[in-house]
Amino acid sequence: MPYAVQLLRLSDQEPLAKGGHRNVYAYPDQPALLIKVTRPRTRRNRSFSKRLVRRILPDTAFRNALKEIECEMKAALKSGEEIAQLPLARSFGVVQTDVGPGVVVERIQSSDGQLANHLLSMCRQQGLSDQMLSDLNRFVEKLFELQIVGRDIHAENIVYGLRGQTRMFLLIDGYGERNLVPLRSLSRRLNDRSLNKQMQQIADRTGLVWDKARRVFNLG
Repeated sequence: MPYAVQLLRLSDQEPLAKGGHRNVYAYPDQPALLIKVTRPRTRRNRSFSKRLVRRILPDTAFRNALKEIECEMKAALKSGEEIAQLPLARSFGVVQTDVGPGVVVERIQSSDGQLANHLLSMCRQQGLSDQMLSDLNRFVEKLFELQIVGRDIHAENIVYGLRGQTRMFLLIDGYGERNLVPLRSLSRRLNDRSLNKQMQQIADRTGLVWDKARRVFNLG
C-alpha cells in the first residue's frame, strides 16, 4: 500500500463524485483507492457562534473526517476474524494534494469496474432480489453489532459492490460521532434508537419496509 509523501496532483481531474462537503477523486495510479477531499468553504458562515468556533478551533473544519476515521478504526478493531465483513469502506490514512488534504479510502466498485451503485437507485431502477435483500440485512446486522454511530446514514451512501470476490453492501459516508458529548458512543440504547430511526428513513425513501423489532428490511 503506497503512502505518498509528495504532493499529489488532483486539480487536473474531475471528481468522480461529490458529497455534501467533500469531493471524491481517483487515486493516481492506484485503481483500488479513492481520495476524499473536504471542499474549502466559499461562503462566510452566517452564524456568529460557528465563525467564532472556526476561528478558535480551526481543526473543526476536519471534524467529520477525523470522526469518520475514528469510527472506522474502532469498528475494524472490534471485527476480529470477521474484518472482511466490516460494513464500512476502509480508510488508509491522509495524503496531501494540490486541492487540499485528503483521506485515502477503499474504492467499492461493481463487477464492470464502475463505482458501485447506491441503494436508492437500485430500489428505484430494478428493485432488490432476494439475495440483495439478504445482503442488505446482513449489512444492517453488522451496523448494530459493531455499534456504528451514524450521523447521516441514508440510501445514497450505502452502496452494493465488491470487496475482493464478495458482493456486499457498504457504508461509504455519514458515520462517526460528531457531538461534543459522545452520548451514542457511550449508550447502546441511544445508538440503537438512532440507527432504527435512520433505517426507517431509508425505508420511507426506498419503498422497503423496516421491521424495528427484528431489525430487518422487507420488500414493500
